[in-house]
Amino acid sequence: IGLNIPNKAPPILHANPQGNIDAILKQAWLRAGTAANAQPQLIICVLPNTGEQLYAEIKRVSDTVIGIATQCIQARHMMQAKKQYCGNVGLKMNVKLGGMNWFLGSNDIPFISDRPTIVMGADVTHSNPNNPASPSIATLCATMDAKASRYAASIRCQTAKSDIISDLADMVRELLKNFYQTCGRKPERILFYRDGVSEGQFAQIMEGEIKAIKVACQSLDITYRPTITFVIVQKRHHTRFFPIIGKDADRTGNCLPGTVVETMIIHPFEFDFYLQSHAGLQGTSRPTHYHVLWDENEFDPDSLQTLTYYLTYTFARCTRAVSLVTPVGYAHLLCRRARYYTQHSSSSEAASFSSEEEPTFSGTFGTVMPDLAKVMWFM
Repeated sequence: IGLNIPNKAPPILHANPQGNIDAILKQAWLRAGTAANAQPQLIICVLPNTGEQLYAEIKRVSDTVIGIATQCIQARHMMQAKKQYCGNVGLKMNVKLGGMNWFLGSNDIPFISDRPTIVMGADVTHSNPNNPASPSIATLCATMDAKASRYAASIRCQTAKSDIISDLADMVRELLKNFYQTCGRKPERILFYRDGVSEGQFAQIMEGEIKAIKVACQSLDITYRPTITFVIVQKRHHTRFFPIIGKDADRTGNCLPGTVVETMIIHPFEFDFYLQSHAGLQGTSRPTHYHVLWDENEFDPDSLQTLTYYLTYTFARCTRAVSLVTPVGYAHLLCRRARYYTQHSSSSEAASFSSEEEPTFSGTFGTVMPDLAKVMWFM
């Protein structure tokens, strides 16, 4: 699948999928380290089914207890693996091992490559209605190179049902430090994509999160003031586009990838646009709405639309453009992964059903091990 693997006979461990996953993975990690006489980089787990409970426990233990990337594979694909399946698994394994699947040329993204620039994507996910005691989870991803290919991540849990990221300043500061340690320079510009916000919350975002980004920068150096562009990303809307002329449609009848709408149906004087960046595989494609709340970088519409469209081609798990700008897509993946790190105590679960008061979370939330910071473990 294109990966250079020197050890052609790694140690294999057979285990009970209903057993102690913590002990099983630790044993596999020790065996691999002993056999290679080095720190293991990846554990491949062959799963008997698609059950989420086993998958979630594997990810929780590997990410927050051991600190090693894992790649899960379904057993039914092992004996008759198709080329496309192997390719998709290879894409994930490569970035988990610190590789780069693809990147954009410096001429395509001058805003990022000309000067030190960090692109960030943030999202918030809420608990299942059946488990109201579980906290909301905020995630932040950010580029670590001038090719917009490598990303680092930060995760926080916060008060349930809160859409505003309460600890954003600390998260931004953490990733700015990572950027400096990786590139050796402070980013002079910040492009921030924020998902999961409705129009009624724009004022709160302006007052809270944009201010938090500035506070994070000045906490590192009182004179450090990079220019900030803050863009809201919205997918939950009912707007759809249909090509009038047949030649302007793709094979599924949708608008062609890269279609931009910036007149008539947008805000009369604010900076926003619709971008349908992906090719529809089935049904009617839904465009993404981008709304610029703050722009100190003085983007003109064409440059921001083009940059956003090009970034949709850098999603490491896909060989084509995706519907969401990549930093936000990664933030989505992180939200889903971070939900596995939550462990409820028995008292917390009982409180959520027995008390009429607002339930409180009394469990634990795992922290990702520092050893994973240099790779895109969440893929």
